[in-house]
Order: sequence, then C-alpha cells, then structure tokens
Amino acid sequence: MNERVTIAIDKREQMSGNAGKKLRKIGYIPGAINRKGLESVSVKIKKDELMKNVFKYGKNYLFTLDLEGQESFPVMIKEMQYSPIKNDLLNVVFQQVSITEPIKFDLNIRIVGKEAMELKKLHIVQQMDKILVTGLPQDIPDYLEIDVTDLNLDDKICVGDINYPDGIETEIEADKIVLMINEARLDDTILEDVVDDKTSEVEQ
Repeated sequence: MNERVTIAIDKREQMSGNAGKKLRKIGYIPGAINRKGLESVSVKIKKDELMKNVFKYGKNYLFTLDLEGQESFPVMIKEMQYSPIKNDLLNVVFQQVSITEPIKFDLNIRIVGKEAMELKKLHIVQQMDKILVTGLPQDIPDYLEIDVTDLNLDDKICVGDINYPDGIETEIEADKIVLMINEARLDDTILEDVVDDKTSEVEQ
C-alpha cells in the first residue's frame, strides 16, 4: 500500500476574467475536486508543491488533499491542463476516490529494451498504448512495464503476458495483442545515410 502523502490546498472563489492568471502569477494553480454525486470543490494549490509530488510519486498516486485543516479528500489526479504554446500548467482536476472501492483506470504502457531491438535490426509494432485495469486506488501503479529485450522476430506480447501488480486486474481478453516484433523498416535515419552517400559521390 502507498504511504500517505498529504498536500495542502486552499479554498478558491469561482473564477472570472483573468483570476486564473493572477493565481498562477503568485505561484498557485487553480483546481477542482470532482466528487461522485456531489458538487465539485473549487481549490487552489501551490504549483511547486503539486509538481514536486507528481514528479516523485506519479500522476496515478493516491494523494490526500488537506483543505485548510478542515476537511481532507483522498484523490487521484484526473487531468492536468497545459497551455498549447508555452506548455505552462493552467489547472488541475482531482477525482475523489474511496480507498475501499475498486476503480477502473487506463494505464500507460512503458516499453524497455528498445535498444536491444535496434541492435537486432528489429522493429516494435505497438497495437495498444494503454490498458484498462481495475483495482483499489492505492494499488494503481503509474504505468505497466513490458521488457522486450529478449524478444525475437515474430514474437508477440498479449494482454495476458503482462505482469500486473498484486490487486490489479484487467477485463481485456488475454489473447489481445499488445505488441509484435517485425523486421526493421527503412526509417528516416537510414534514408539520411543514403542521401549522404549520394552527396559524397557527387562531390568526388
């Protein structure tokens, strides 16, 4: 079970105009806590505190939000919205959860061992980049890892081949293909080498 990490938050009045910009200017991020069957709670949170914990524990971590010492919320981060050009964090949405009720969550797939595939001149064809899993919020990992180091041509990884953490399950068919190993394609790097060779021939 995850250790309990508490983040302090403050109440926030409903925003209008450039209120969000003013908050960000003084180091806060506007946010909201979504609650099942209840109205959402408008909050603000120190950006440095939020990002420090996200980098350390991941977005899928079960955090406890302390609202001015008056109320606490077990939450997971539902969404972090960034500006399209500068990629500045604009706001954050939390989802209140129960630590005793399983939730469904889309987990990203992280592939390790890509360098080994390149050395073998093989190519990874990824059919799925997320897998929907079910588990208690405190058991949800930040991602699912697949190691392709020892795979060879025509090998494949299916949903049922993945090692899931204790308490985590998926309802997706076990034989559904996540990735396959094919022969390497003529990629941009190879094309650049061909162009360089032809350029050298012209210069001679």
